[in-house]
Amino acid sequence: MLAWPRPDPLTRDLIHLINARRHDHGDNDDAIDTLQAFLEQGREHDLLTVLAALDEEMAEWLFDLVAEASCTLVLDGPDDKPSYAVMAALGLPLQANLTSPLKLKIDPIKTADLLHRYLRIPTGTVVRVEPRLLTDATLELLNLQSLHEHLATVAESRRAQTVAARLLPPVENTAFLLFELIGAPDPGLPDSWEHHHRRAVLEGLMEQCPELAEAPDTIEPPVYAAYAMFDAQNAVRLHHLADETAAVWRELDPLVRSRTIVHLHTQCGNGVYMPVWTDLFDPELPEEHGPVWTSSDVWVFTADLPIEWPGEMLTNRLLAEGCTRFENHIVETPEN
Repeated sequence: MLAWPRPDPLTRDLIHLINARRHDHGDNDDAIDTLQAFLEQGREHDLLTVLAALDEEMAEWLFDLVAEASCTLVLDGPDDKPSYAVMAALGLPLQANLTSPLKLKIDPIKTADLLHRYLRIPTGTVVRVEPRLLTDATLELLNLQSLHEHLATVAESRRAQTVAARLLPPVENTAFLLFELIGAPDPGLPDSWEHHHRRAVLEGLMEQCPELAEAPDTIEPPVYAAYAMFDAQNAVRLHHLADETAAVWRELDPLVRSRTIVHLHTQCGNGVYMPVWTDLFDPELPEEHGPVWTSSDVWVFTADLPIEWPGEMLTNRLLAEGCTRFENHIVETPEN
């Protein structure tokens, strides 16, 4: 008789919280504690595997909960009322055609004052700001565990720890302002922002960092830093996939290249976390031959994004490379 190994205690806790959510009960605080324990044990991949396997409603719930777990901490205080450390990010527009090396330096004290004033941060909450804006290529190298560890270090010591050692050139014209709120009365972030406050913050940052572009309408309210990391990973991964596909396409014999069709595949899954890949198809080869070349899977976070978004982004990049023959394929998957 085959022995079936029991899941470890932490995995059992994860199964329990998912089942509790399915039956409309359960405690979000307990769920946050469980997810933070996964991150502290370096088991982020396990969470992403579960995220990919859930149905859409459950995946959206876990997606948001994982972001909160990685970017919030309950602080020990002298009274019974809890306070929190929160790691947040603000996406900012960069000018086009920037020259290297990028500086993207800001004054942490001036910027903390701007955020205090225009985000209406409660009195008594300490705002600590990263001394440089981070590009998407820089943020893409991080993970949920590193964000969580960074927040814990800052919350415990309040020393100026930089979240990234080196600054990489951007893939898209976006930079991210990362900051921590220490001693916040709740773990949430504002979900709306008046236009004149957005403009005031951007103008204050442009005085410090001339590489920013004047486009206040593109600025959204701050979010947990995990969401900014997800956006950065999406952008970098899809651009790399487009680069790899275009490079292989250019290496084909000119006659073959002229008739080759690029297939852009999106496996819709639960619409939250799913793979995207490309292949090159020569229509003159027998059908059983299959593609001339197939890329590796690239996993992207698509919560709150249309299912067509990865294909549209890849299409635009390939058009810029001179490739005009392609097809977008939405690959359906059976229900979980």
